[in-house]
Amino acid sequence: MRKILMIPGPIEYENNVLSAMANPTISHSSKEFMSTYREALQKTATIFGADASKDLPFIISGSGTLGMEASVVNFIGRESKVLVVNTGYFGDRFVDLFSRFTEKIEQINPPIGEAVEPAQVKEKLDTNEFDLMTVTHVDTSTGVKNNIKKIAEISRNSETLLVVDGVCSVGAEELDMRWGVDVAFTASQKALGAPPGLAVGVMGIRGLERMHKMKPLTFFSDLRKWEAVSRGILDSKGGYFGTPNVNLITALNVSLNNIMAEGLDARIKRHELMASSIRAGLAEMGLEIISKRSYANTVSAVYLPGGIDSQKFLSSSERNGVVFASGLIRDIASRYFRIGHMGSIGPSEVMITVGAIERALKENGYGVRPGSGLSAAQEILFRSG
Repeated sequence: MRKILMIPGPIEYENNVLSAMANPTISHSSKEFMSTYREALQKTATIFGADASKDLPFIISGSGTLGMEASVVNFIGRESKVLVVNTGYFGDRFVDLFSRFTEKIEQINPPIGEAVEPAQVKEKLDTNEFDLMTVTHVDTSTGVKNNIKKIAEISRNSETLLVVDGVCSVGAEELDMRWGVDVAFTASQKALGAPPGLAVGVMGIRGLERMHKMKPLTFFSDLRKWEAVSRGILDSKGGYFGTPNVNLITALNVSLNNIMAEGLDARIKRHELMASSIRAGLAEMGLEIISKRSYANTVSAVYLPGGIDSQKFLSSSERNGVVFASGLIRDIASRYFRIGHMGSIGPSEVMITVGAIERALKENGYGVRPGSGLSAAQEILFRSG
């Protein structure tokens, strides 16, 4: 049986993206690849709501964690004070990351399942103490979505740089650098729809100005090096710091073409519809999601009914053709699982997903009525026309 990946990345990829990965590797300095690289940078800027002639798009070989490091370490010094809006596992990771470079770290920690209140952010930034603030747009561990637009409105009137972790949002949620976001990043294997291995992001003008005032703290993550590469590629002059992943960037460019062809607004609406359909099915089965009020289009973190072993549930789901992800929040990891619903997902994947959950629950002793979740999910899809 073919299994489908319904985890928060890697995801299922479109056939033309996979085909691009299978092409022979060409020279990273060839005119052909330079053209592909330039297109990918330009489209990256567009998807982030940025201007490639002023802002700096970057594509670096590495995971989303590399994007996370590069997006903060270039703007701080050893005495910098930073603020982490922590809504889950990846907020904790920011704290861990910052601890390597500065001891002056503060956090805002909403209760599990709650987004940060913009008023809390304003209260902190009004002190004018912080050099940089990080916010995870959608935390993959909880499915909580923070209101970046409101937060950016606050931060742009302060001296604090705003860095947005868009790993689980860019390409499926509304995010626009013009709101006042200074740096944002994602990873190729999420809603951008390409295989894992690329850190993708954009640095705005305030970020560029700050970076050039700071002393480099790292080497490979030094965006000054990658600025020279991106500018050289965008200006058709070429550029080199580290060998780019030729096949992955080629595949990313194909996927970005797919996104542009669908239209970013249409893509976001499709993700919202599929997420709503899945959540309707979950609710009909009596399941509760962790996120309380601010729901992500890309991932749902779902509490299991009492008495159901999470590993047995996940094994049952996989036997039924769908792979889900286990919990990441340590204190409740055994009580929930995660569904990734991003990329090329459509009604077929929704129905397969909800059906697999129904069967896995039934197999593990939960009294779900077969077809109940499917019916509720289908109703949402029908209403959409």
